[in-house]
Amino acid sequence: METREGAFIMSKRQKGIEKDRLLIDLVRANTNLTDSDIQILLEVSHSLPFISNLENGDVYINVLTKTGESVVVAQYRHPACDLYKRNIVGEIERKVDEPAVYRALEYGVSCRGLIGIIDEGRTMVRHTVSPIFNEKQMVIGSLTYEHPITDNSDTEPIHVRYPMGETHVYLDGQIVQDGLVIFDENGTCTFANVKAEEFYRGLGYREGIVGQRYEDLQLGNHPFSDVIMTTGVIRDEVRLGDYIFEITISATWENDVYKGIAVILQDKTKIRQMEDEITYRIASINEIHHRVKNNLQTIISLVGLEAAQTRDKEVKAFAKTIISRIRSINVTYDLLARTGANSVNLKAMLVRIMESSLESGNVSGCQISADVSGDELELTTSTASTVALIVNELLQNSLKYAFQGRDRGTIILTIEKGNDDSWITVSDDGCGFDEKSEKKQGSGLGLKLIDSLVKSKLKGQITISSGDGGTSTRFSFRSTAKK
Repeated sequence: METREGAFIMSKRQKGIEKDRLLIDLVRANTNLTDSDIQILLEVSHSLPFISNLENGDVYINVLTKTGESVVVAQYRHPACDLYKRNIVGEIERKVDEPAVYRALEYGVSCRGLIGIIDEGRTMVRHTVSPIFNEKQMVIGSLTYEHPITDNSDTEPIHVRYPMGETHVYLDGQIVQDGLVIFDENGTCTFANVKAEEFYRGLGYREGIVGQRYEDLQLGNHPFSDVIMTTGVIRDEVRLGDYIFEITISATWENDVYKGIAVILQDKTKIRQMEDEITYRIASINEIHHRVKNNLQTIISLVGLEAAQTRDKEVKAFAKTIISRIRSINVTYDLLARTGANSVNLKAMLVRIMESSLESGNVSGCQISADVSGDELELTTSTASTVALIVNELLQNSLKYAFQGRDRGTIILTIEKGNDDSWITVSDDGCGFDEKSEKKQGSGLGLKLIDSLVKSKLKGQITISSGDGGTSTRFSFRSTAKK
């Protein structure tokens, strides 16, 4: 004797068979698609209820007829949406009303969030359309998700296509090779696309997963009972063996009746491996910065020890100059090692150089006040090192020549950030210099080194003005932090 439950199941199966037969008849009557193409459309149509329930909107499948018109061959009416309020399978949709559908059918182009007019101008909707491809990459239909234009819900529409025999799922308009697994109301797997089967084979499921229980297939700590009680979408990232998956789980409902669970598996393994590789490389670069800093400090110590062993004043002065130049470069790598970044804050670097210069090169009996002001700017390692060397040289010149015989002096560093070129100005209120003293200073590295570094390394310009009120040197460099 047939039970009421058995009769319900038979009725449900019969309705499914009738929908499949209608799709087959419509496609054969209106197109030249092959049997294998029709089979793909049937598989997509079986997923419509689950996609609709995940997205809370109506979904449709259209095909292009022999006369170039779009006809609906499958439809799922979401109980909370149901835009047409009727079955529209078999109806022709006009190109002026549904341009995105025709674009997908004619050109294989996906469209997301476009406005369309349906039901002969009665309803305005926002829809997302994706072409459906066969194994030969030919467009055989389109999948459309629609919701009222007044709906401000934040969704990530799912669209399916079948290139090269595999199912691809579109999330938030991006093509990703995702796995789709569907469970019935009892937690038994009733559908798994090719990608999902591939994922689970990699996890040791050799016999396929259709027919297995949710408890045996679940990834992460999301029990069956918890999922069906959750009104929203569950998202999680799990690591299993060599795989890292981002999973999306949602219970599916029809007319307020629970129907099952849909699970999307997105393989994040390569992305996470790339992120780990980037992290490793950043750590390696930071370690290099740290070692360069330590090596430069070692050189400073060795030069200082050698200078301490001699009584020659010229050698001592030369050693002091070398130490000052190396120390200015060392400031750059010290900041890199401390911050862990690949760029240096210019103002922080100049403050450190100023402090170091005043500590090691202050004029006896003269109180020097200093200030660093101006715009914030980040520099690459190579640019920062060159700027540090130039600024150090300019500071040493001021400390050596500007305040002789003075009991007080001021040095100001100013940063000006531009779109293409930025500028640094080093100025003092010292005695200035005349042409004769300038030649004397230029006899060594001095201004020759500064001019060479600005023009050859920074590709910039330099101007020097000096008089009774002091000396001001302004030089430029590229603003960008790219190498």
